[in-house]
Amino acid sequence: MSDWIDEILEDEECTLWQISFIEQLMITSAANFLYYNINLNDLTYKDAEKIIKVLRENDCPKDPKDQFREMSKAGVFK
Repeated sequence: MSDWIDEILEDEECTLWQISFIEQLMITSAANFLYYNINLNDLTYKDAEKIIKVLRENDCPKDPKDQFREMSKAGVFK
């Protein structure tokens, strides 16, 4: 069963903030090779959300403070 918002967003183009967020994550994500040759202008809203989710799960922050925070959450220092 789908919500009414899912039906509206099904064929909608991705938004500009999604495109810019994907471009930003392509720099720091370890999964950027999966989407290297993708045309961002042809993405739908749902496809862009899926790509953002994968890129965020594999994000490697550049700032050492953020890296330490990620490692602490992962339990590396226990």
